[in-house]
Amino acid sequence: MFKSFKPTFAALSAVLMLGACADAGTPKPTTSTTPEEIAAFGEAIDHYRTLLAQNPDEIEAVLGLARNLRWAGRIDEAAEVLTAAVPMLASQPRFLAELGKVRLIQGDSATGVQLLQRATVNGTDDWRLYSALGIGNDYLQRYTEAQAAYKKALEMCPDDSAVMNNLGVSQGLSGHVDQAIFTFQEALSHGRHTDKITRNLKLFQNARDLCDSCSSDYLRQSGGMILAAGLMGTDREGPCAPAPQYTEAVAPVMVEKLAPEAPAPSINIKVFFEFDSAILKPEAMDVLDNLGEALTYGELNNYRFQIAGHTDAVGSEGYNQKLSQHRAKSVLDYLVTTFGIDPARVDPVGYGESQLLDPENPEGDINRRVQVTRLERMAETQKP
Repeated sequence: MFKSFKPTFAALSAVLMLGACADAGTPKPTTSTTPEEIAAFGEAIDHYRTLLAQNPDEIEAVLGLARNLRWAGRIDEAAEVLTAAVPMLASQPRFLAELGKVRLIQGDSATGVQLLQRATVNGTDDWRLYSALGIGNDYLQRYTEAQAAYKKALEMCPDDSAVMNNLGVSQGLSGHVDQAIFTFQEALSHGRHTDKITRNLKLFQNARDLCDSCSSDYLRQSGGMILAAGLMGTDREGPCAPAPQYTEAVAPVMVEKLAPEAPAPSINIKVFFEFDSAILKPEAMDVLDNLGEALTYGELNNYRFQIAGHTDAVGSEGYNQKLSQHRAKSVLDYLVTTFGIDPARVDPVGYGESQLLDPENPEGDINRRVQVTRLERMAETQKP
């Protein structure tokens, strides 16, 4: 039997730091956590502003600009962009979903939930949308509906730790603290978002042991920031799971695949870029951080590598080749800046659509990838 209690509070932040009966002035978390993310948001915002000026009715430009403004914490600017596009895009489910998320963060939860529900009317395979709907219902204290939405998201994307984190928070908000703790522990077993989930786990473990009045104050401090944190945790993720042809995006697996004794030292990884651009999305940084760790690990630190960009067959061959070259260079720039990798160790190339991973489906997403291949060992005179 799960232990339960019913504290009176607005919502629980997914990033609240511990401190029994913390001071009411506890600062709210920021939406950008690293200089790399801040730079990526700024570049993406500039890119989409230019794209929108050239194509005012282009939904990708509208959504890309609004989404990056939201991630950067510039919520009112995101709302202005979306409001201006309502006459053109009001019937589009993806537009309704983004507008709903913005309304949630602005504090208009009822409208946000209504918009998200409208976005799901005809069905959707976007599990992140159901997670956002769960967050909105949590803010309205409609916990049964919230948990149903999270479970729908988990049906579509099983074992996603970000959604499981949101489900655990909802269970705690509804008073089922032991159940929430169990959910956090299960989410941790999947190895993603571990810092945030660990903080939440400790938060609820600590709150469970406090006096009733203190636990209410303790959990009230964060206000409504569960919305921003929960949305950031899910909708900045990529596909639900890597396609079978992709190498698992964790450093130990990459090291094994690229090791000197590996018979075919090459891996395909999914790196996320902004639409029609070589600008890295924030969610690309997790996989690139793992790649950087692999390329600087042990004996691999003595080898050269090729970073190859690949596209699908949408668009012209010349355009795709140029775009893939720019994207490979963006990956190299990130590795050099973040890990101090010597540029002489990496050869960035672009193959465009010339080496499709799935020739039977030339426009398929699986073809859009970055391929990393181990080359020759560096001579002693080449080493920095």
